[in-house]
Amino acid sequence: MPAAFILSFAQLWDPAIRRILLRALLLTLILFAGLSWAVFKGITMIETNGWPQWLQTFWTNGAGDAAAFLLSMLLTWLGFTSIATAVMSMWQDEIIVAVETRYYPQAKGHALGLGVELAMGGRAAIRVALINALLLPAYLLLLVTGIGPLILFIIANGWALGREYLEAVAARHVALGESRAWPGQHKWDSWGIGFLTAGLFALPVLNLVAPMMGAMMATHIFHREREEEAKAK
Repeated sequence: MPAAFILSFAQLWDPAIRRILLRALLLTLILFAGLSWAVFKGITMIETNGWPQWLQTFWTNGAGDAAAFLLSMLLTWLGFTSIATAVMSMWQDEIIVAVETRYYPQAKGHALGLGVELAMGGRAAIRVALINALLLPAYLLLLVTGIGPLILFIIANGWALGREYLEAVAARHVALGESRAWPGQHKWDSWGIGFLTAGLFALPVLNLVAPMMGAMMATHIFHREREEEAKAK
């Protein structure tokens, strides 16, 4: 796992990887800008007629803007992992191909197609979004511990992310049913990829490359496991 992480991080400077990253970051920023605009627009449309006078004054003197800002930040924090995962799924096949071309040219798989990529990425994004939404009360309760929300975030998201990245790579090389079973057959690999990726998502700046790192690490792990299994036969 450490070797897969190091190789993946080093390849972030590959021109092909950088181009994918820039496209994905641009689209992600556009989506979050649209989300923030929608939140602020929705807050301004709140009808305050019927509110006590003091509350109306408080709301119009800045409380409304503060509420919109805090809500935008909360949605950004909760939604970044799922949205970034969905966005990166559009180019996930290209990322896997870039790793295979450089390190495993003898074992390049077949293309998945944009429809399959989006379906797999969408499924992962929905799973992550639901997990974080359901765990929101726990995140809030654990705020008093300081590090509690971070630990819970990594554990919960690590489970979801690891299996999705590993399955996406496996789908390029084995039958669909086998690719879905692959993460379960390699649980420690799946958890390792997921924990590292979720940890990156939890860190500022590094969270921007987290989904790309997850896909690249999964590619290395998949091929190394297949090589080990082939040697063992």
